[in-house]
Amino acid sequence: LLCNDHWEICYDLSLQLHNLYVEAEYCNGHFEEVGHAAGVVIKQARSFEDKLRIYATLMKSLAAQNKLHDTMQIGFDVLRELGVQCPSPLPDKSVAARDIMKTSMALKNKSKDEFLNYHEMNEGSMTAAMKFLQILLNSSFIAKQEYLPLIIDQMMKLT
Repeated sequence: LLCNDHWEICYDLSLQLHNLYVEAEYCNGHFEEVGHAAGVVIKQARSFEDKLRIYATLMKSLAAQNKLHDTMQIGFDVLRELGVQCPSPLPDKSVAARDIMKTSMALKNKSKDEFLNYHEMNEGSMTAAMKFLQILLNSSFIAKQEYLPLIIDQMMKLT
């Protein structure tokens, strides 16, 4: 239905239609088509931000196929691009424990009221990072539980 040069002529519409198509194919369990159509969007997208929605859907599709290693690798790659420190590969246990303790100590000094009155997160890249961390959290719960504390720690640091 789209003309041959639709990406050049109607970029925003093409991006939106392809995003919706990939999401519909994911919902219908047509995972092979998700991968194919996601590849088109990743190739045609003009910016990294324009690829985020597709990457999220692709990760969910891979997770639904039990391809959790691939899911997590894409998630860590996206987070790096967003400027978020990623726990891949796993750091030494002492380094991880130290980072978690730092976060714990920072939160320990906060009252419930201070914590509940934090400003709403509205920076686009950090909001996107939280979405990808959530997908990673779900996948790591099943595939690589050793990542769980590190992902949760990263989520706490972003809030």
